[in-house]
Amino acid sequence: MCGVAGYVAFSGAPDRDWMTALGRAMTAAMAHRGPDDSGVHVSADGTVMLASVRLAVRDLSVAGHQPAESPDGRVVLAYNGELYRVRGERGTEWPRRSTGDTEEFLQVIHGAKDIRRALSDIDAMFAAAWYDAAARTLRLARDHFGIKPLLYLRLPDGLLFASEAAALFATGLVRPSVDPLTFMRKAFVRMDAADDQTWYRGIQALPPASLLEVSGGTLRIDRYWHPEMRDDPIDASDLRAAFRDAVALRLPSDRTRAAFLSGGVDSSAIFVQLQDLGVEVRPYVVRYEGAGLDQNEDLPYAVQVSRSRGQQPRVCDVLTSDLDSSIDDVLRHVDRPILHGAEIAMYCSYRAIAADGATVVYSGHGADEMWGYQDGRYFPIVSPAFRPDMHSEYYLRHRLYVDERPRWHELLDLLARAAGVTSDEITDLVWEKTLAAYRDADTLDPSKRGRYHLMRRFLVYVNEMVDATSAAFALEDRPAFQDVTLATMAFSMPEYIKNRDGPSDFKPFLKKALRGLVPDEVLLRRKKGFPAPDDSSYARRLRALLQSEDLIFGLNAETIGLDTLGISELIFLWSTLRWCKIRQITL
Repeated sequence: MCGVAGYVAFSGAPDRDWMTALGRAMTAAMAHRGPDDSGVHVSADGTVMLASVRLAVRDLSVAGHQPAESPDGRVVLAYNGELYRVRGERGTEWPRRSTGDTEEFLQVIHGAKDIRRALSDIDAMFAAAWYDAAARTLRLARDHFGIKPLLYLRLPDGLLFASEAAALFATGLVRPSVDPLTFMRKAFVRMDAADDQTWYRGIQALPPASLLEVSGGTLRIDRYWHPEMRDDPIDASDLRAAFRDAVALRLPSDRTRAAFLSGGVDSSAIFVQLQDLGVEVRPYVVRYEGAGLDQNEDLPYAVQVSRSRGQQPRVCDVLTSDLDSSIDDVLRHVDRPILHGAEIAMYCSYRAIAADGATVVYSGHGADEMWGYQDGRYFPIVSPAFRPDMHSEYYLRHRLYVDERPRWHELLDLLARAAGVTSDEITDLVWEKTLAAYRDADTLDPSKRGRYHLMRRFLVYVNEMVDATSAAFALEDRPAFQDVTLATMAFSMPEYIKNRDGPSDFKPFLKKALRGLVPDEVLLRRKKGFPAPDDSSYARRLRALLQSEDLIFGLNAETIGLDTLGISELIFLWSTLRWCKIRQITL
């Protein structure tokens, strides 16, 4: 885990001292992402500033300092992530000066004749910014799946970019503000990255697998990778071998490792595979204070998997008091309202892992989107039974939350009216973005289009949540299922083989491939989402916190009716209120 930031001037060279001070302000704002080192580089022509904070994971020496410069001085790189493998033949640009992957990434981009092909051909998670002095071009790139974040903001005279919005605000060139329509649209889609627009006015997120080139004030964004859509036969043994390789690729580390166990097949398989590869990692599992097994049902499965390998998992407790004692810290890092509650659990879990001295964490997110299938309740167009221009649109506009989350729907309807936003304004934008992602897949197969939709939207939301909560404690989370080879397999095989009984979340083909690696009780367990607090004690605590507060859009506890809301709605309201106060936003 590192952090990148910078600024490029569109015309002329600003004062060099001002550029350096700008970089230092940005690195200070995201020092938690990289406590081991920091640096600021201003280009020789004075038009570009690159800044970086470093978490040393591979090569802990000063040779890993960033921004990293090529020996000929042509390319300077600020880089966040891990490079696992470079596909195809590639010569060495110069004798390596370090054993870390930053210099390897620098060599890849320095020697690339086709930068888009070069980025497509690597296995990595990354957010990178580099300046090519010969071409007088700044480039920003984000990994295939959006594991690492990269935000940018166009100003009249230049472009700001950073791993976190807080670094952009630290420059003093922009103040946090929110557009009511954007706020309501983000709240409507809930656990979905929606598009490249963040919760903040004017701040964009570079989409996954995208390259942004800045030259002379002109911005150009291209996708450098799409998974190839085919219908080739794949044997379960091929998937098992590819999974083993994906885990093995993610082993290199000079720091202590841990594994995050959800009690499901995905994280359990990664933990066991690490053990089989001879890597000792301590397992961790979430537990909610005061909750019964109906909410903490992950715990016995995680214990079973851990004990099968001679270990006892460390339990990461989420306390009722965390709703107010930790909420501000959570919000400073996720930098948006809490939409689910999993954010709090993940924050508490990573806090416990960091306290034990680990730096690298292995997790299983990404397997559902590649190998399971949401049945359409949250993503109505993924079902082959729906035509995307008819039933799906009606469902999204009129039935999605009315049917499945009526209390969420009622709250959003109340908020929208108070904000002066109509339901049609919200759903018009949601449908436009939803259909764009669905059509972006180069296939007529509606199931593959739906899977691509999940990868581009829901998975990015999960990735951004994981990055924010792990970065709070300078941890590097490595999701082994988000691997180019595994993704290629997922999109290259017939969907009816992957899920013979139609769209579901059971992941039968993946479980067939992993049979024998984890206990059968875990293998056959039905999918359970990442736990969120739903015990009555959490709801009582939140109602007490909200009771005397002026909320948002001129509403208060009485006009909203707190007693009618569930835990998700209460968390959303409380976290929105705290987020607005932290960022000094008026809604």
